[in-house]
Amino acid sequence: MPHIRQLDPSLVNKIAAGEVIERPASVVKELLENALDAGATRIDVALEEGGVGLIRVTDNGCGIAPEDLLLAVAPHATSKLTSSDDLFAIRTLGFRGEALASIASVSHLRISSRTEDRIDGHELLAADGRIEGPRPCAAPIGTTIEVRNLFFNVPARRKFLRQGPTEFSHATEQLARLALAHPGVAFTLTHNGRTARNLPLAQGRRQRIGDFYGNDLADCLLVVDRQERSARIEALIAPPAHSRASSKWQYLFLNGRYITDRRINYAIREAYRGLVEHDRYPVVFVFITTDPTSYDVNVHPTKIEVRWRDSGLIQSQVLAVLRETLLSHDLTPRLGFRREEPGEAAPADTAHQQRTREALADYLKSIDPTQARLRFAPPPFPTKGIRPSILATPVAAPPPSALAHGHDDFTRVAPFAPCAFGDSNVGDGTPDTPSAESTSQRAETPAEATVSKSRLDAQPAASSVIQVHNTYLVAQTDDGIVIIDQHALHERILYERFRERFLAGPLESQRLLIPPTFDASPIQMQVSRDQAELLSLLGIEVSEFGPRQLAVQSFPVLMGEVEPAVFVGDLLDKLADTGEAQSRETLVHSALDMMACKAAVKAGDPLTQEEMTALLAQRHLVDRSSNCPHGRPTSLQLTTRDLERQFKRS
Repeated sequence: MPHIRQLDPSLVNKIAAGEVIERPASVVKELLENALDAGATRIDVALEEGGVGLIRVTDNGCGIAPEDLLLAVAPHATSKLTSSDDLFAIRTLGFRGEALASIASVSHLRISSRTEDRIDGHELLAADGRIEGPRPCAAPIGTTIEVRNLFFNVPARRKFLRQGPTEFSHATEQLARLALAHPGVAFTLTHNGRTARNLPLAQGRRQRIGDFYGNDLADCLLVVDRQERSARIEALIAPPAHSRASSKWQYLFLNGRYITDRRINYAIREAYRGLVEHDRYPVVFVFITTDPTSYDVNVHPTKIEVRWRDSGLIQSQVLAVLRETLLSHDLTPRLGFRREEPGEAAPADTAHQQRTREALADYLKSIDPTQARLRFAPPPFPTKGIRPSILATPVAAPPPSALAHGHDDFTRVAPFAPCAFGDSNVGDGTPDTPSAESTSQRAETPAEATVSKSRLDAQPAASSVIQVHNTYLVAQTDDGIVIIDQHALHERILYERFRERFLAGPLESQRLLIPPTFDASPIQMQVSRDQAELLSLLGIEVSEFGPRQLAVQSFPVLMGEVEPAVFVGDLLDKLADTGEAQSRETLVHSALDMMACKAAVKAGDPLTQEEMTALLAQRHLVDRSSNCPHGRPTSLQLTTRDLERQFKRS
């Protein structure tokens, strides 16, 4: 039987690093917290290879005395606690004394620091339990910590790190969590020598939110500021019209520390109940200031979980102030037209603007005013009064080779032809006529004829379809009536159509003449890069339009009735929530599901008789039409016998 023995300190630190240092973003978080605790007013962060190659954090704080440098990398050594009583009244971001020791055990660490009362600085080197120094060096007032070759001696941990851009996005999120809570501190972030964020000292939280997420969001936020017993609750909350597809836009801060708390999240959902859709999340920034003795942050090494002395009280307080604020404001969405404020001077007519106008005028004068007209062939059947997303025609299935793209798990369904128009003749002056190919019909096999006949026999009579409350379709069948949820059925039809076309190749897309732009979060920017291939297959092309904006260059044809910028922003949030570790199948299903839901007719949309007829005609042409992609039923059947039984007819 093996004997119990004391572990080597180096091994102890590596074990502790498994909890404290999960990825480069964890190192960034710990070093930023130390800098803020040191009273820094400016912090510069430099990363290489997503933080795996290099993490450098420089601050102008109070610095570390030379005699304390050795203790700085010792386990459980800290300047923030002096007695056990301090553990229950923590007023700093860090307090455990584990971070630097854990970092030094799995990287090459260098610390250089200088205090205000000295003219020279000192540096210390540490790697895998070996320490050199401290020794004199040139250094400004403050501290610089360099972490190189993270997890160089723990290959298993390094193997499971993501690509550099993904790790960088996680590090950016950690910077955002601390920068939002400390607007009085200036931050810069560079990656591989390129400046990614430059956040000057902000006048308030709204300005800092605008620096990160754009002024359009910051300007619409409602202000909450209330003293509730021993807690002060401040918040900046967005109206329901600005809700997002991800909960990542909800930030909770407690005494300057980013936290997660399910009770407060529940209070936020309750405050917005009835104002946002069930699958949408409000944008909320909540800042709580309270006595440190009323909660315990010493729960997890990451220090983002807390235990409240009275969790029910804080939940009710947050719910009350948020709900009261929402009820006291007019939440009617406003059009995004910018009006000039009284007394606001018009922008100066600079020489550059004048030259641009003159160049445009010269170009318009030089081109031939007689341009070729786009002439479209009429469709093979009437389409008047039918929106393109409902209109569809069954066609031949794509070749089996089109399915060999890693999507074997998708079962085949009846495919659909383009829902727009036939072949087009551009500028040839000939009358537009349907092409022979578009009017030809594929010969049916006996088995297909039997299936088609059985499906057509089961279809409700087109002339007997009515719409109830602009939500449900009621139609007569051979043996009773069928009640159909128009949104659920259309969503299933579109999902199957999108999926079939996705299996055959990229979805048909339309190049946008004027690409719409939107303010994007760091995570959205990163997802747009990581999932560029998937977005291209979905018929979406997104490009960066400045440091904080994305532009939608191409958009699927079948989603012409959907606002591209809003949808792409929600889709990026959805893909971020799905998780980077998910399979491609899961990502594809999530994206197609969202596309179908957004493009489908909604409850409350009035439909023409032609649209109702076209929708019901497609019901029996797709598999699993009994349920929408979310699993809700699309229709309910009432037989004549059921009706007779309810009316007690013998």
